Amino acid sequence: MTTNTTTTNFDVKEQVHSSTLSVASCSTLCTLHESTSFQPSRILTVNAQGIAAFRLPLPSRQMKIVIYNTDGSEAYVSTRDKRWSGDAVLSHPNRGDIIRTEYFFGPNRDPVLHILQAADLPSVTVTGKWTSRAARFEMPGGKCLEWEYAKEKRPDGQKVNLLVLNAIAEKADSQEHIRLAQLVRGSDSRTPGTSRCTAGNGGELQIDEAALQSLGLDEALIAATCLMMLKKEIDRRRMIQMAVIGGAGS
Repeated sequence: MTTNTTTTNFDVKEQVHSSTLSVASCSTLCTLHESTSFQPSRILTVNAQGIAAFRLPLPSRQMKIVIYNTDGSEAYVSTRDKRWSGDAVLSHPNRGDIIRTEYFFGPNRDPVLHILQAADLPSVTVTGKWTSRAARFEMPGGKCLEWEYAKEKRPDGQKVNLLVLNAIAEKADSQEHIRLAQLVRGSDSRTPGTSRCTAGNGGELQIDEAALQSLGLDEALIAATCLMMLKKEIDRRRMIQMAVIGGAGS
């Protein structure tokens, strides 16, 4: 006698939820205290929809991600080549196409950013481990930058999840992290229609312009690498969804 086991939608949701928690527990979240050196003088709104937890593991349908200035005007637009491709071009209303990102789905395939308007900086490779949510890239002159996930403790005691970009300065026996930018996705800043459970959703991108200028960095690079981090979020979510569907089918 053969017994057929039926996997319900509730079972699949529970597996996705537990898998998501497992991945989150494996990722390091450092706790930041209120930074007195970080002075965000430039605020951009990243209108990225991301993907929900309970869906088929398909790429995002959003082909264009618009980044807005505080007055509502367009600051940048990221346009993907095809729905099944992560490659995209970041453009500016006045400067035209600035950065082209080659993005690859899967482990051990690092994204490459091609700087279209800088002969001295043709490309930047972003490195990171598939099991880690942090991503690092090096600039000419030995400058090293890293996006990482962190929790910040606010003066009222509340902890807020952030995606933080740091410049890493090597010292004799330690490393100094200088915060350049951060993506805030709180209840009042995340992309409308998304939630805490959404992967790859946008929010408020806060940039310290003085810190960028001191390192000779272009704001467009910050925007492009931030969007790249959101793509990596979506890919991690899709991998979990694939694993859950594969487990349910077996």
